[in-house]
Amino acid sequence: MPRDRCVHIVDDDARVRDALTLLLSTAQIKSRSYASAEEYLASNKLQEPACVLLDSQLPGMSGLELLKHIIAAASDPAVIMITAYGDVPTAVLAMKAGAFDFVQKPFDAEALLATVEEALSRTDQTRNIPQEIEEFKARFALLTQREREVLALLLEGLQTKLIARHLQISARTAEHHRAAVIQKMQARSISHLVRMSLTSQWRPDSAK
Repeated sequence: MPRDRCVHIVDDDARVRDALTLLLSTAQIKSRSYASAEEYLASNKLQEPACVLLDSQLPGMSGLELLKHIIAAASDPAVIMITAYGDVPTAVLAMKAGAFDFVQKPFDAEALLATVEEALSRTDQTRNIPQEIEEFKARFALLTQREREVLALLLEGLQTKLIARHLQISARTAEHHRAAVIQKMQARSISHLVRMSLTSQWRPDSAK
């Protein structure tokens, strides 16, 4: 991870790049901006670890394609995907491909900065993976059968209305189960929930 706390911003919208640059500067975080995946590739050595804010929808090479290049080449990258509202399935797919996290437009400034700070400091922390797995299992054991089914669908990127339709329950009931899953699993967000499940190598068939 860059020691000078530098974040690479890859987004084809100049207004988004400028807004993110300004936001990061308020936390004394340097940034470099690129309008396309190709521009990023031409300016950086993929072998070097980097923290990247990467838009999923880019002209030319897509954000997901660039993510795969970065993950394959870098030793310890932290790529935060930027997605449009409602594009959770793409974000979940990105995390399964190795993204550190994802954020949705429009941004919540405080939440975005917290995610960036976590990404920048990740390599400074010694992770206890076995402990994280045991904690996930302990929390998972608290879920009811229906909540486990909702968890499996959340991890597929389904929105509440689609979960309700899939399970043939009301949207209100689905939202209640969704909230219970988030609370019992002690997840800060859906992306955090996805990350926990990936670390624990949890599979949807565990919901059955």
